[in-house]
Amino acid sequence: MNTNKDSLNNSLVKAIAIINSFSPDKPRLRLKDISDLTGISQSTVYRLLNTLKEFNMIEQSEKIYSLGKVFLNYERVVLNSIEIRRICLPFLDELASATRGNANLAILDGNEVLYIARSETSYNSFGCFNVGMRRPIYCNSLGKVLVSNKLDQIKDIFKNGVRRFTMNTITNEEVFIEEIEKVRLQGYATDFEEWGNGINCIGAPLYDSSEQIVAAIGISGPTTVFDKDTILKHVPVLIEYANRISGRLGATR
Repeated sequence: MNTNKDSLNNSLVKAIAIINSFSPDKPRLRLKDISDLTGISQSTVYRLLNTLKEFNMIEQSEKIYSLGKVFLNYERVVLNSIEIRRICLPFLDELASATRGNANLAILDGNEVLYIARSETSYNSFGCFNVGMRRPIYCNSLGKVLVSNKLDQIKDIFKNGVRRFTMNTITNEEVFIEEIEKVRLQGYATDFEEWGNGINCIGAPLYDSSEQIVAAIGISGPTTVFDKDTILKHVPVLIEYANRISGRLGATR
């Protein structure tokens, strides 16, 4: 951000820091926890928490605080503001039906993959994905696609080391760059149990009118249904839908 910090409202900045201290791993926090996480004094945190409670942004149960349910009201507002999601939803439903797999749509958000749409089928319901979920870039097919032309970002991701999620997770930068070269050549990416055991995925890029990768779509499912050979048979239809969506986005490739 290039915003002059002197122009920011200090109380609002602190309130946002308090809200951001909650996470999926730490959804319930004590006053001291919030103070430690934000570096804001407990007296200031207490005052701001009371203000946020007045607007239902914070809930309190005895000495435990959590985000208020009012934030759920904003989920659909945010999702509906993402134009590419609106365009892709019908295609995702078709793709899921055609492959009997779960179709996913994701964008790049910093160094994470952000899932913004999903279509499940009754043939292959699998509960490891949800809209709004974030995943590391280096261990799933959509992430590989999204950074396939971003070598500097790849180096930044591996600079401080990466976490191994399964025995198949790529944790070596050189090996990952070789994988990305393969993605560029073949036009799609794979994830064979790299993020989670028992889950296979394939992903393909979506291009806009400037021929930039703006999102990725993929098919995923349990290995009991989509072993390597089975899911790879769906690559042609995945690329077909990726090209159709890219055409809607103005790409001419």
